[in-house]
Amino acid sequence: MLIMSLHFFGGEDSGILRNKVVKDAAWYRLSFFTHISFGLIAILTGPFQFMSKLLEKWPKLHKRIGYVYCLAVVAASTTGLVIAQFAMGGTVTKIGFSILSILWFGSQVVALGKIFSKDVAAHKKWMTINFALTFSSITQRTILLFAFIPYFSFMPIYQLSSWLSWIFNLTLVLIVLGKKKENKEAVLHARR
Repeated sequence: MLIMSLHFFGGEDSGILRNKVVKDAAWYRLSFFTHISFGLIAILTGPFQFMSKLLEKWPKLHKRIGYVYCLAVVAASTTGLVIAQFAMGGTVTKIGFSILSILWFGSQVVALGKIFSKDVAAHKKWMTINFALTFSSITQRTILLFAFIPYFSFMPIYQLSSWLSWIFNLTLVLIVLGKKKENKEAVLHARR
């Protein structure tokens, strides 16, 4: 992910920027590079929040990394919504990426609200959902690899990836969270 994103910082017309009508607008470039930079920070800091041994050993580290992660998600999701309006692939892609940005930001707000109200279990659930949305960037780039297969065109794959990346991750994490809840309820029921 890091290597794939570094080329965006390589020059004036690197990556998908060369095809953007608004590529020379300062506000767009600021939004684009903020989205990429803070998205990378979210991707890199997020996994540390789920390492239970690390969290047990240094509980304050969780909180500090959490602040960095939350700031990164807020910055990347809000600027993601801005740049989504100029995504390649037309309305389908714009809507897919816009919904992702809104869900990403919204799940972060809910997760923060849960921890501020001392509901740790709900906070964990919502942060898991939030990181699944953060991870959509990696899922999306994985889906784009299909464009290298002969007989597949890039644009339909790109359009599909704007939706499938977050729908797949969200579905998977909700299934896993549902299974955990079922297992927990089964254990509680067995103890009665």
